[in-house]
Amino acid sequence: MKLADEFCLRPSASLSSAIGARSNPLDVFQRLCVAEHFEYERVKPDELHLSLPGLWCHHDLILTWDVKAESIGLYLAFDGRTPGGRSDDICRLMSLINERLTHGHFDYWDKNSALVYRHSHSLRGGAKLLTEQAQDLIAQALDAAERGYPACQYVIWAGKSPEDALTSALVDLAANP
Repeated sequence: MKLADEFCLRPSASLSSAIGARSNPLDVFQRLCVAEHFEYERVKPDELHLSLPGLWCHHDLILTWDVKAESIGLYLAFDGRTPGGRSDDICRLMSLINERLTHGHFDYWDKNSALVYRHSHSLRGGAKLLTEQAQDLIAQALDAAERGYPACQYVIWAGKSPEDALTSALVDLAANP
């Protein structure tokens, strides 16, 4: 049991059938993919994969819908070479990048040697996802990826310190508006 549940800080659904009947917010993302000509695949009713163009590479984004928690999960994993002994530097870099983010955060998943941007969006209480909110979630993920990807490459490939890598990546980003 979670602390919020124990102290009744979280509203609970009185009708489980009402939760099941609500529209799936991933449909909004899917319509957005069609409109913007993004490559996408609806893996399951509660999971959508899409590929988005970026300055440095294509970014693969996974969106999930958790019906019980009424929450959208967004995951963007960096494709490429794993840190191989540089995990301390990568974790320091993730911390420096996270300080600059207003939404979401980066993680280093040691088990998979994966660098991941994560964000969640609550739709508690039956809230509907607006197209503008879906666009913002995607834009926030892309902005974070465009900052994080080159900085990670500078640490991994060029052997730069996390501080120097972040400075170089932000300079590169500013040069490519």
